[in-house]
Amino acid sequence: MSIKVHIHSTHRRYTDGQEVVTVEGKTVGECLNHLIQQFPGMEKALFAKKDKLHNVIEVYLNQATAHPNELSKPVKDGDVIHLIIMLAGG
Repeated sequence: MSIKVHIHSTHRRYTDGQEVVTVEGKTVGECLNHLIQQFPGMEKALFAKKDKLHNVIEVYLNQATAHPNELSKPVKDGDVIHLIIMLAGG
């Protein structure tokens, strides 16, 4: 099963500059774990604790928010995940 993960520009330093990475898994969480296997630096960039994304990370699945319970959302071959960083400031 092939799933494409679009990496936010802030995190591309962990993926050797790659904007899109191909992963495998049956859920968003499994796909992110496969991403981390390929690029270990992504773990601290995405997760505050095991199975708990940082508050600023938003996950979209096929251009729709995967919230709530993003990590348990099922995926199928050809799906696309976007990892978005919610920026704030003044």
